Amino acid sequence: MYVESLTGTLSGAEGVRLPPVLRLRLTPDTVPEWLFDTVGKLGLKLQLSLDDADIDQAGQTGGKLIIPGIHGYGTTL
Repeated sequence: MYVESLTGTLSGAEGVRLPPVLRLRLTPDTVPEWLFDTVGKLGLKLQLSLDDADIDQAGQTGGKLIIPGIHGYGTTL
């Protein structure tokens, strides 16, 4: 899946629940400075959980995308 942007409330990191107080907007070109400083410079992968997320999907090749509870729409070309 190719994502233009992903916005949501941070609710967990590496499986540890966090209080939902921080709203993030992630794009391929921008990552919040505090997040990049934490893991980006080291080249680490970090699993984040987001609640109330909005995704702007640019495209998908192959496979079937399943996200429980998602409400979405699509267009055909």
